[in-house]
Amino acid sequence: MPLRCLDSDENSIHAFELADEAWSALRAENKKRRHLRLPCCPAQVILKTSPLGLRFFAHSSKGSCTTEPETEEHLLLKTLIAEAVSKAGWSCATEVAGCAPSGYAWTADVLAEKGKHKIAFEIQWSSQTTEETLYRQERYRESGIRCLWLFRRTGFPISEALPAVCIGGDKTSGFDIRIPLYTRVPPREFNNPARWTQIIPLGKFFEALFERRFRYGAPDGVTAEVTVNSGVLDCWKQECRARTRIVTFIDVAVGPHEVQFDLRSLGRYPELLRQVLERIPPTRQFGAIKPRYSGTMGEKYMSNGCYRCDALVGAHFEHDAWYSENQLLARFPIAISGAWREAIEAEYGDLGWGIH
Repeated sequence: MPLRCLDSDENSIHAFELADEAWSALRAENKKRRHLRLPCCPAQVILKTSPLGLRFFAHSSKGSCTTEPETEEHLLLKTLIAEAVSKAGWSCATEVAGCAPSGYAWTADVLAEKGKHKIAFEIQWSSQTTEETLYRQERYRESGIRCLWLFRRTGFPISEALPAVCIGGDKTSGFDIRIPLYTRVPPREFNNPARWTQIIPLGKFFEALFERRFRYGAPDGVTAEVTVNSGVLDCWKQECRARTRIVTFIDVAVGPHEVQFDLRSLGRYPELLRQVLERIPPTRQFGAIKPRYSGTMGEKYMSNGCYRCDALVGAHFEHDAWYSENQLLARFPIAISGAWREAIEAEYGDLGWGIH
């Protein structure tokens, strides 16, 4: 069910761009002149309206054309994306065919253009293998076109080279965009928010996309927020048993992503640890944070200590303070720089896509 047809002068006509009177006039003119055709073949065209009120073009008689029919959901999504593209100030066309330098053809559901920039939007309602997805993505890359995939099903690879999201909702209640936390989401868990990095109304997602806030990982220069959390535990030494407050976690929120360090892991990045420690205000019964040797671990690492006797609070026993008299010691913004990005990627790998 294409949204685009061609007139006798090969000019494109998009159904979503026509007001009611223009649509009626075009239908009447086509009945008389039979001057419209679809981009896929020379067959004559009729103008139709779906049960949802969506306008589209169709073959009056398909004949030998091999183009597969589209679902109403596909038609609606193309319309909504085209409207979002136009709203963002980009030019837009649907069902656009092209050819990569290697000779392989492609057809974009929606193609957005602004100056030298081009973005293809591919709606994949049925299942598709990873190999086919990457193959089709490469065709766009060769053609100098960025491509965003909108999948109905999970299982597609998550990588910087493949911008992709999942489509939730339906044509009646409305669609949303789901940014996956993991490559695969079991069907029974599809509506579990914990399975997704973000769930965003479709319109809001495209607003963010064209504002360049759909980013991968922890981009340089993005503002993040650090929170330093603490709890209390008793010193393990029988002769001391002093109740001591320790740092439990250092959380870093980067857009929709949250990563977590403890003193041992952050201690591998001295400059970042310094930024954290200098923001912790004087706190009663708070032990010194410094490198200590652990006989159990057979190594020295950055650690909490008893405020009274300075005994090592082993990383394995810090969990005793996780839920005991929790207190936020500090909260401060940072700009993701080379050092913070290095630490996040070293400890957590790629964070995936998200709206920042």
